Amino acid sequence: MWPFRKKPRSRNDDALATIDSAIDFVAQRWLAFSGSVPVRPDTPLRDRVALFARSVDASLHQRFPALAAASEQVILMIVAKGIEQSGAVGRRELERELGILLPP
Repeated sequence: MWPFRKKPRSRNDDALATIDSAIDFVAQRWLAFSGSVPVRPDTPLRDRVALFARSVDASLHQRFPALAAASEQVILMIVAKGIEQSGAVGRRELERELGILLPP
């Protein structure tokens, strides 16, 4: 009977939560991918990221249906942020190799 109501979550809050969860998911998948998929040591990072992005795309959309309508740029940002978050590749190296600037 309290007159106070919890502030409803906005669509932006839901979108940010989905993106954060997707980044966490990608970070875990990158570590698994890096440890299990044989890639030549001289393969450029850009090519490894492209191979990984293709392999994780279906599971990312399955786990996060809201991302089905996301643009390729949004998916690339999620993949790159996930790789950065994994700690396996530094931010500057990712930005340089992919030709993008990652958000903070």
